[in-house]
Amino acid sequence: MQVLLKKIKKNSIIFLLANIWTAVFVQKVQKNGVKSMDTDIMANIEQCYPRMTKKQRQIAGYIKDNADMMTFITLKELSRELGVTEITILNACRVLGYNSFNEVKYEVRKYINMSRRIGLHQQNDYFNTDVPEYELNDKEQLLTEICREERELMEEYARNFDSRRLMDAAKLFWEYPKIILCGRGLSHIICRWMASDLAGAQIGSVLVDTELNESVYSALPVIGGDTLLVAVSFPDHYFMTEKLAGYGRKKGAKVLVITDTPEAEITRHADELLTVRSTTRLFLNTASAPMAMVNLLMSAVKIEGDMEKENIGKKFGTLF
Repeated sequence: MQVLLKKIKKNSIIFLLANIWTAVFVQKVQKNGVKSMDTDIMANIEQCYPRMTKKQRQIAGYIKDNADMMTFITLKELSRELGVTEITILNACRVLGYNSFNEVKYEVRKYINMSRRIGLHQQNDYFNTDVPEYELNDKEQLLTEICREERELMEEYARNFDSRRLMDAAKLFWEYPKIILCGRGLSHIICRWMASDLAGAQIGSVLVDTELNESVYSALPVIGGDTLLVAVSFPDHYFMTEKLAGYGRKKGAKVLVITDTPEAEITRHADELLTVRSTTRLFLNTASAPMAMVNLLMSAVKIEGDMEKENIGKKFGTLF
């Protein structure tokens, strides 16, 4: 009987301690604003903001106002940008309920990607390429008209062809020791095509698919003043390609932008710009005109390379 009473007493103490621990944890959550798994980081900042110090609010405000930059910035860079210590930033992260600065960056990326998916869903009509029923009455005529539109895109590019601009862009591939090609969707396919042609000219390059976070972040450490960043961005002008171009510009890289119009937002980051129209009635992007321009660009790279070899040969010949 005494053994049973001791066991009951022991279990009661354990139960009491568990209740006390739970109460303390709940109080801590309410006091410090520990994050909920269902709360995005922006809502979490709003929730914690009234309890934050002046400097912590400065950091939280920067996160809210510069979400895109937060995906790239390092702890040291943010410290320098805001004029606060790294410890202050880490304390702000803890007040928000995160164990590290990397957790904050992860949550910002998650927030951006979720917001982007919602935006794309809301703009679904922009991507709708269903052929109207009245166009299907004469399918062969429709296909003939599409063929004519493809040809007109090519003719338009040929009319506006600027050989000097293309040759200037081609020289960059020989001037910079590090080359990064980035894009998404059709733009990434164009990057892969360029990488293959560059390899044929014995020029190495790094491919980045801007739709994949790990691909983007693995490239960040190598971007600097000795880098040529080629940002290919055709509709839907993916936001991360633009952000990577902006990051490259900030880091001192030379940025070559290839896109469909000078009005595209990514062009504000361009040191050199090449454009060609890519949209037809049936597709958001057709590969015909963009691939033709890339073929010409790679031809210009080959020409520049052959000229460089010839010049080196001449200089070598003068030694004898």
